[in-house]
Amino acid sequence: MKLIILLIAALSLVIIQYSAKTTASELSISESIGSYTAGCIRNSAALSIDGEGFQVIRPGRGRYYGNPETIEYIESLSKKANKELNTMLLIADISQQTGGPILDDHSSHQIGLDADILLWQHPIAKQRSLTITEREHIHPQSVLTDDEMAVDEFKWDEIHGEILKIAASDTRVDRIFINPVIKRKLCTEYPGELWLGKLRPWYGHDGHFHVRLRCPKGNSLCESQKPIEISGDGCGSDLSSWFRPDGTIKKKKSGYSQQKKLPAECAPIMNGIY
Repeated sequence: MKLIILLIAALSLVIIQYSAKTTASELSISESIGSYTAGCIRNSAALSIDGEGFQVIRPGRGRYYGNPETIEYIESLSKKANKELNTMLLIADISQQTGGPILDDHSSHQIGLDADILLWQHPIAKQRSLTITEREHIHPQSVLTDDEMAVDEFKWDEIHGEILKIAASDTRVDRIFINPVIKRKLCTEYPGELWLGKLRPWYGHDGHFHVRLRCPKGNSLCESQKPIEISGDGCGSDLSSWFRPDGTIKKKKSGYSQQKKLPAECAPIMNGIY
């Protein structure tokens, strides 16, 4: 009788362990949930603060998490740019560990599919790994003139255009936000090239570019953004609509943008339940 009880107990333990493993496996699946401006990430992946061709800046903000697809994209982009252009990319904000709103800086960056990458090639970062203190004090350096009407030729390097070309040419990229003045510059340097169509003019973004990836395959709760409604390089009326006759960028419409409601699936994730 005692032997039977021991056998039953042992069998129960095996079943419990198997169930636990199955549950853990299921819960470890990463997924972007919701939209770029209202969502979260289940089981995000962390980008190493150092990698081949890149370094993370301001890691104390805890915004180096993303969908595994984003992490792999950054790693492959950095490696390719480093090999072909001898660059060292400085990676800024991706998302918080659980995603969700970043109230002080971004309306997007909520589902781990957005990433800010500096244009600036930091001279010291190209020589060695930056210290944590150094990283915390690095910010994007504008490549525009003081009046913001043109690209400053003393700050601009052809490498910037080549980095953006590599970044936009990846099929995982949905769009890249960049200052209209920079887009205009690139339209003259790469006339007619279709990757330019992924570069979307937007305010700011004069010292960094903002990559947005498509919803990864299998992320059924991820909401895709409306497709870009232009054909070709987007260097015609789509771009010119951003400028006044005097060459200045039209002012952004003022108004408070309220945070959208997050999907119900985000509540337990944001609360640390899983």
